[in-house]
Amino acid sequence: MGLGDRVDDWQACCVMQAGAAASVAAGLFIIDFYSSTASVSGRFTFKGVGAGVGGNASGTALPANIGPFGPWSSLDCDKSFSIWDLNGGWGRISTLGVGVGVQFGVAYITAAPRWSWSHAYFHSQNIGGFGTGLGAGGMALIGSWSFKHVTNNEPSGGDDSYAA
Repeated sequence: MGLGDRVDDWQACCVMQAGAAASVAAGLFIIDFYSSTASVSGRFTFKGVGAGVGGNASGTALPANIGPFGPWSSLDCDKSFSIWDLNGGWGRISTLGVGVGVQFGVAYITAAPRWSWSHAYFHSQNIGGFGTGLGAGGMALIGSWSFKHVTNNEPSGGDDSYAA
């Protein structure tokens, strides 16, 4: 199994985000996607523009579960996809968060094949939770997903037991 395997058991973990908005918004997100079926974890960037207010810079997801929130979120996929399918696809991220030192926020992500407006790999999946950083604000961004490299980041134990 690997980068080209189309599966639907993906989990996502937001590793870092930075964004600013004063009506017009721009943001960068680093998100890891993991599939136990494909036995792969891939790091992606999402760069987008849109609308919003405020700003946010977060460093890392907190490694432990805090109540119902953990660093990994299981995705409810509309369509099976691979790392290579997601690379270059378009997407949307809608986020709202606040915090100093420790932050809490929601982040809803969507991804679809490039040039497709009628089919999505997944839509409006919340991968938010607790992390470290500084900021307050919200934004809705349209942009694209770019695969960077394979990573060893995966849920504890390498299974779905720790996904939020």
